[in-house]
Amino acid sequence: MKEEYPNSKSDLFAAFIERCLSVSMPLGLVAMITMQSWMFLSSYEKLRTSLRTHQHIASMLHLGARAFDSIGGEVVASTAFVFEKSNMQRKQQGAFVRLVDGGSEAEKAALLTVALDSRSPDDGFHLASGEDFAMIPGAPIVYWLSERVLGSFSAGKLLGKITQPREGLTSTDNARFKRQWWEVDRSKSLLGAQSREYAAKSGATWFPLNSGGQYRRWYGNADMVVNWRDDGTDMKEFIVEKMKVSYSKQIRSESQYFQPSTSVGKITSSTPSFRFYPAGFVIDSASKCLYFDSEEDHMAAVGFCNSPFALTILNATSPTINITGEALASLPFQRSPVVAAIARKLVQSAKADWDQIETSNEYVSNPLVELVR
Repeated sequence: MKEEYPNSKSDLFAAFIERCLSVSMPLGLVAMITMQSWMFLSSYEKLRTSLRTHQHIASMLHLGARAFDSIGGEVVASTAFVFEKSNMQRKQQGAFVRLVDGGSEAEKAALLTVALDSRSPDDGFHLASGEDFAMIPGAPIVYWLSERVLGSFSAGKLLGKITQPREGLTSTDNARFKRQWWEVDRSKSLLGAQSREYAAKSGATWFPLNSGGQYRRWYGNADMVVNWRDDGTDMKEFIVEKMKVSYSKQIRSESQYFQPSTSVGKITSSTPSFRFYPAGFVIDSASKCLYFDSEEDHMAAVGFCNSPFALTILNATSPTINITGEALASLPFQRSPVVAAIARKLVQSAKADWDQIETSNEYVSNPLVELVR
């Protein structure tokens, strides 16, 4: 696979795409139905580039999940398409029909009929060319984005040019190294450590852990702690002794630990939710974290990333349950004091709300009890 199909070696279905196109005649057509992952994932970027250079997508039915009643669940998401073998039609538009919302064969068939009758984007019918896709980093096949959204990629500065999304540690033994904060001795815990050096010298064992969590915007999901005694000595020794590998294979982005971050859970089956985490947190592999030099940029970033505009782009460039670092880095971000000011108020409000929950480590009393005192 590596030797014969270097652009599509990640999966056999992708190699079949490349192979079928290689045996087609000039101006010939190849019709296939495959998994949809080649349209978006960074591992297929070279394949998409090759296809865009030498082929033209004449038509596509983007079926998504539940296209076949005999296959349940959200994991199997498919697309049906027709390629024309030609490198002279990069500007020529193809017809795309978006059927991802249908929950069964019958629903998707009904949506297809409506889209073909109306030929309207509102009903899922879109026209797009290879040049449209090239405007977005990685050139994902995001045919449904408007011209205004596509134009934002050239008008704004990509988030990846300002900061790179980071992913943290994999403990390899959660039962040993992770706890809820109320399960450990408070005297051996430390909140708000400003740096790795301060945390290591403190003598504390347990530190707050940014570990993704349920849907919650602006602030929260701060109820986990991790054993990071003496700069993670216990975990590092365990990884080396038990797994026989360098601890750096499992413990990533150490230099960013305890710094403020703007974060999102890496795995989500619903709308992504971005939160601000103040100084003092270790990060693990369940989160994607953005780091900035100023609080102003953090507030601008968390406000922007929670906006409908950014979520529309993320839904297009990272449509699976995994939020990828590449998708975050490709967001067209512009610093805005107005957005930062609004986000700051929302973060403060969300923190006050979080601290009214008994599982918050800064909980004082029930607000209803306070009202009747």
